[in-house]
Amino acid sequence: MIRAHFLSSLGGAAGATQIAQATNFNATLRLSVVCPQSGPDARAGRQLLDGVRGAIDYINNHERSPFEPVYVFDAYDDHNTAADATVQASFATAASDVVAVIGHLSASATLVTLQAYANAQVALIVPTVTDDHITERGFHNVFRMPVKDSDEGQLVASYVITTGAKAPHVVTQDGDYGPDVASAFIRRAGALHVNAGGTQFALDKPDFAAAADAILKTTPDCVVLAGNVGDMGPLITMLRTKSYTGRLVGTQGFFDAETVGTQYAKLVDGLVVSSNVPYYPLAPTAIRDVQQYQAHYGQLPPVAAYGYAAVQLIRLAARRASASNRLAMVRALASGGVYDTIVGSYTFGPDGDVIDPNCYFYRVKDGKFAYERQAHPSGFMLK
Repeated sequence: MIRAHFLSSLGGAAGATQIAQATNFNATLRLSVVCPQSGPDARAGRQLLDGVRGAIDYINNHERSPFEPVYVFDAYDDHNTAADATVQASFATAASDVVAVIGHLSASATLVTLQAYANAQVALIVPTVTDDHITERGFHNVFRMPVKDSDEGQLVASYVITTGAKAPHVVTQDGDYGPDVASAFIRRAGALHVNAGGTQFALDKPDFAAAADAILKTTPDCVVLAGNVGDMGPLITMLRTKSYTGRLVGTQGFFDAETVGTQYAKLVDGLVVSSNVPYYPLAPTAIRDVQQYQAHYGQLPPVAAYGYAAVQLIRLAARRASASNRLAMVRALASGGVYDTIVGSYTFGPDGDVIDPNCYFYRVKDGKFAYERQAHPSGFMLK
């Protein structure tokens, strides 16, 4: 999932309908959003709800034609746990007029609910979870927005090698995020005729010194960190302590304020990180939506951006295919076609992942993330 926690509160009990002002004569199109609204992960959940609410308010108040339905959504609190996610998924699909569900925010909460959404024959828009297993189960009603882990690994490998690495080494931990990225990195490097090394070490009781020794033994010219800065950050310190002065590249778990914070500030200048988050000033079709969101709600963090984009995706499918019920929505999203959103253009393949995935690279410069390039040219970004 998008590991960074880049918020404003949204009141009301779980399941309470959120709706802009409309007359009694308007038809409605109902969505459900399932995410943590309380507990340790509530901040990210509220960001998702902010994005959904921002998109719906803008559609209803500024873009909707007189013949288009009013968009409404119901919010359900899954506390980001598998047990609560199972219960809330049943609530989220109980109303027959719910045409799509947006959620959840973790792999565990999403995986345990996939069968329930399939049984309900409702489209599930996955806004942040990148775990490969989400779309490996064969459910044709699941549509993932961010790039999955194995695709990220391949894109990062192509970037690293095309920018000069001859002996890259990818390192990860035995957690949920990282191993699939690292494995795909090595496979892609091999396809590009580069022999990439790999190291995996423990997440629970990490030995950063031993991991650094294993990496440096291979004399890499680029070290790729496939994981989260909160878990793997100390490895940067250890590598620099052991006199490694070569390139460092981090995957999306390093696109985080902690990476450029005071703890690592002197060590990460020049670090390049991949991200699912586009650089909006170079995305012409997204600029208006970003500006209107910021004018009304302030900063647009990544999780909110994906909530906003999920609503756009559903609306575009509804308009293009007159999808006003569950099955029609699933068919519309699965039938191909390009859907332009605030975070990118989407055409879904049969597995529910985006065809021709892309990611964006940022370089740490003077304590900030400076946009460098996209993984490959696209019509969404100017460069």
